[in-house]
Amino acid sequence: MGRVLLVVVLATSCVGDGGRVRRAPPGDTEAVDTEQTDTDTGPCPGDMVAVDDWCIDRYEAPNRAGALPLVMYTFTEAAAWCASRGRRLCFDDEWRYACEGPGSHAYPYGDAHQPGRCNDEEAWLLYDQDLLDLWPSAASSEQVESLEELLAGAAAISPAGAGHVEDLYQGEGGGDNAGCGGHFEVYDLTGNVEEWTRRRDGGEQYFHGALKGRYWAETRTCQSRITSHGDAFRFYEIGFRCCLDQVP
Repeated sequence: MGRVLLVVVLATSCVGDGGRVRRAPPGDTEAVDTEQTDTDTGPCPGDMVAVDDWCIDRYEAPNRAGALPLVMYTFTEAAAWCASRGRRLCFDDEWRYACEGPGSHAYPYGDAHQPGRCNDEEAWLLYDQDLLDLWPSAASSEQVESLEELLAGAAAISPAGAGHVEDLYQGEGGGDNAGCGGHFEVYDLTGNVEEWTRRRDGGEQYFHGALKGRYWAETRTCQSRITSHGDAFRFYEIGFRCCLDQVP
């Protein structure tokens, strides 16, 4: 197992999405060499990273190194997936800070876009909405633990719908792009799959989510977000990750 550099920080203050005031690490850090494990360490479970007073999954769901991220989950289904594991969807300002870091960078790695540093340089493929609409909602369940399981479950109900998603899919394994970890070593926050987050301002009726990070054929900044899709919207390039409040 490889070794990971964690960063121990003090706290100051900054403002994130929705104007929420929270503590943020200053530039001075103390590096601690430790080994990443799947056991609980410090204030967060071993597969999560401590950021201020919350924890965030190191990788996109299913949150395992090298695992291909899940897609075709609605905001509601993604929230249920996290809740079934004792976690929750990240708020948009939490996600933003994990991405931009204490320097408020546009990308996890800095202010200038570096094509291909994250998985954001794949060719855009034409999709067929009629085929995507054949995706069975029952397949996007909270029990799913891998993309393979997700696609197999969907194919058992709708081979055409599952096959089209598989043809369009260009996601890469969690952490495969080592330069896409950013200050907190939370991977693939831009590129790979777009991620559901919960709006800190509460959103509006049937529109509680904000999509962050964009996907494999396009990247956007840590600060960008899309709020035009409702809670029941699903798409071939939308995934998510979970967060958790730290136990005092």
